[in-house]
Amino acid sequence: MGGSGTAWAQDDAAVPAAKSSDDIIVTGSRVSRSTFDTPNPVTVLNSEDIEKLGLVNVAEVVAQLPQNSNFFAANNVGLGNFNVGAQFVNLRGLNPFFGTRTLTLIDGQRVVPTSTGGGVDISLVPSMLVGRTETVTGGASAIYGSDAIAGVVNIILDKTLEGFKAQVDYGATTHGDGDDWHAAGAWGTAFADGRGHFIVGAEYQHTSSIGNCTEERDWCGQNYGMFTNPDFATNGQPHYIIGPNASPAYSSSTGVLIPCFAFVGVCIAGTPVQFNPEGTETIPYDPGLYSGGAGVFGFRQGGDQYSVGAYDATTMRPSIKKLSTLARLQYEVSPAITVSLEGSYAKSKARNPIANGAIGPYAFDVGGGALVGFHIAPDNAFLPADVAATLGPGGAFIGRNMTNLQNAENETENETWRMVAGLEGGFGGSWAWDAHYSHGENRNDQALHHNVVDPLLRFTLDAVDDGSGSIVCGVTIPGRINPNTGAPYTPGDVSLASASGTCVPLNLFGAANADQAAIDYAFRTLYEHSTQKQDVVSFNLRGDLFAGWGAGTVKLATGAEWRQESGVVTHDIADQPWYAGYTLGYGLDYGGKTKVLEGYGELNVPVFKDSAIGKYLELDGAVRWTHNKNTGTLGQNAGQSQSREFVTWKVSGIWDMTDWLRFRATRSRDVRAAQFRELFQTYAPTVGGAFGTVTNPWNAGASDPVTINSGGDVNLKPEKADTLTAGIVLQPQGALSGFRFSADWYQIKIADAIVGPPFGFGAQNIVNGCYQGSQVFCDLMTGEGTSDILVVENVAGNLQGFATRGIDFEAAYKTSVGKGSLSFRVLASYLYDQLFDAGLGQAPTNYAGQSGPTAAFGSFNTGPKWQGNAFVSYNQGPFTGTVQARYVGSGRYLTVINGETPIDPSDPGYDTTLSNSISDNSVSSAVYFNLAASFDITKEIQLFGSLNNVFDKDPAIAPGGNGFPTNPVYFDTYGRTFRVGARVKL
Repeated sequence: MGGSGTAWAQDDAAVPAAKSSDDIIVTGSRVSRSTFDTPNPVTVLNSEDIEKLGLVNVAEVVAQLPQNSNFFAANNVGLGNFNVGAQFVNLRGLNPFFGTRTLTLIDGQRVVPTSTGGGVDISLVPSMLVGRTETVTGGASAIYGSDAIAGVVNIILDKTLEGFKAQVDYGATTHGDGDDWHAAGAWGTAFADGRGHFIVGAEYQHTSSIGNCTEERDWCGQNYGMFTNPDFATNGQPHYIIGPNASPAYSSSTGVLIPCFAFVGVCIAGTPVQFNPEGTETIPYDPGLYSGGAGVFGFRQGGDQYSVGAYDATTMRPSIKKLSTLARLQYEVSPAITVSLEGSYAKSKARNPIANGAIGPYAFDVGGGALVGFHIAPDNAFLPADVAATLGPGGAFIGRNMTNLQNAENETENETWRMVAGLEGGFGGSWAWDAHYSHGENRNDQALHHNVVDPLLRFTLDAVDDGSGSIVCGVTIPGRINPNTGAPYTPGDVSLASASGTCVPLNLFGAANADQAAIDYAFRTLYEHSTQKQDVVSFNLRGDLFAGWGAGTVKLATGAEWRQESGVVTHDIADQPWYAGYTLGYGLDYGGKTKVLEGYGELNVPVFKDSAIGKYLELDGAVRWTHNKNTGTLGQNAGQSQSREFVTWKVSGIWDMTDWLRFRATRSRDVRAAQFRELFQTYAPTVGGAFGTVTNPWNAGASDPVTINSGGDVNLKPEKADTLTAGIVLQPQGALSGFRFSADWYQIKIADAIVGPPFGFGAQNIVNGCYQGSQVFCDLMTGEGTSDILVVENVAGNLQGFATRGIDFEAAYKTSVGKGSLSFRVLASYLYDQLFDAGLGQAPTNYAGQSGPTAAFGSFNTGPKWQGNAFVSYNQGPFTGTVQARYVGSGRYLTVINGETPIDPSDPGYDTTLSNSISDNSVSSAVYFNLAASFDITKEIQLFGSLNNVFDKDPAIAPGGNGFPTNPVYFDTYGRTFRVGARVKL
């Protein structure tokens, strides 16, 4: 599968050999070469790899790299409402949730981002036009500029395609779901006696949704979760327990009623009861275990028959329709000048049919028997008379799961078009130049249907008899006491209720008594429209500087680039007076632009050849100067501007000690400039409620409703990364000819890492940091040191740091067996350090080996220490068969729980009375076997098929993260899948 980073370590079938007259520009360098030799570890994947494995697009192939920990993928949409349907590369797991530290290029050129975080969907290019994909796992900012901290993925087109080829195929799971239709085609031809060449291609794929995780897979239906045991100090059980039968606490499909002995902003709770399915009476409510420790959005274990599964609102896979097209024309005007014109268009439509469910009224335990949530007045007109008689003036809280009434639904449409005009030529024998102008635009529209509007839901739940026998919303009755505040409805409440339409009382008592009109009033559609534009002008010059000192020619590459990126994000706020009340929000309108001017130089110097200390030594150095200017155009940063200048550099070398032994190393300073969302996003303040409350350490841990401001900051500094790689490459001769092996150690240290919106550093972390004496955090608060915290500024900032270290391995062998050929390849990665400095002034935490939940909205992806892929292929005549084994190493469930290192029964000193005790902190390993085969019916027609997860292996238990009882980033959730199809080449 693919090739390693050196020409003499290439599989001949992996990368086409260069003609002696051709120059090759290998990803990670701008210097022209006659071979694929570079000091950077480069993994090459080509069209043959796609065919061998029975895969159908570039995204699926890049996903095979053990260094890639892609959070945004179809199998991990879960509870997600962002980037649905997209595929982003995430080398080393270093991407923040709304950002990227991996640069994606097409033919060495930047592409307009397809997300507000700067990521590029790698399925933009029709797979049949891809010649190869080169992945550099190391810093490359001196060569390409910002974002290339973890590495670069460069999609290289097959610009000399001749003839026509096409493919149609169908895939599904053996569980009877997951239909996947795919078709692709490409055509290329030379013209004008070979002076011109034209290629065109298109691809379409439609994958159907795999729905409710609890219902669709038995392993998910077990509803494993992590429970918090509030009585761990006395009941002989650990503080945290991993087990089955998880269900949202204080909630059921018929409605849980929690009487309030008193209501003073929180409910001092009595004994919960629940409604029967008819809603005519209350029946005993079995809270199961650990409800008292569930906190906000936590789980209880077990309970009664009307409880709902923890993953009822988790989508296993969204439905996705994707179309991509590309055409390219080049023509040699003269022997010295060639012109080219390229255009591409891609569109995707994705639908997540569950998308968090539809969040209904909740009741959260905040300690001491106190709850926050949605209040039911004692005179609620839908309460049965005997139930109302049991309630005192404090009324009750209601907890109700909505999945049996309706689900939220995310629809995302993403559209990208791009045009590139180029000139290239040569002079003086060895010198070559190229100049390009590109313009790209991306439009992303997403709609979250049935998203709860908090105040409107509260209005509908206050159902009152108006005295004439009609049941109305209490907010429409002058002087009515708002049960959620204990004070009369304000003029603002009345105005909002009226401006939002006709308030219809909502009856959530029982399974099916809700009026659809009431549901439609309280649950609305949240929109976000994003437009991004990119213009790039670049010029590159490369050639032989002088003959050198006998080891080879000294080569130079230099160039300059101007780039402008702009974006605007809007939400139809003017049409939605209730907009600020959405429980799940996308923020306010915002916009901005970034202008970048860069210049670079790279020098390649062969030092010696056939010396007493080795066969060959080559050194390479590059430096890049960058000036960028960020300007806000809409939102809280409108009119604000900030300019930055920075320099990045790289030095590297290759030392061939013998014909079969090579050492290679690189050292670089890399950067990631703040991206669009981090710079410009604007969020409405969050005031109180589940998302606007902090624990006040100055007031004995009391819960304080506060105003939390969040958003981007145009003054953010670039992240700085220092990268070091050192490796060895072996290619024995003689009896072991055909075998090759490489091992590359890497270290990436990132300083001034950006914590971006919407969750920023975290309001509670800011409070805790101030309490621990950090003035940096105290400056972000109002009311610190008092019993009443008022405001927390949870904005983006350069506050965190990373250090990741590990070793990448690659081994391959190819030989003849009888009349056929046998080849194998192993790609493996060992991660031994993933140090994260949260910015709290504490020692960094090492997350290496955490294969448990990878949290949504996190600053990076955790991962197991070991990952690997092994491939064995056999070809004889018309038949090719491949066996693949993918390995995910065992790991920890969690590295930190509430600031402590968890210990389980396998650890020394384990005791259930310890606050960091957990029943099991391990995650098992997994090996997945895949098969693929193809057979040439004729010279032009080939049939193929594949079978993935042959043994239908269930994923490891690791509840949490993005709404799954496992971690879909690493473990297969679909089960056994197959694909069959046909290819035509004419």
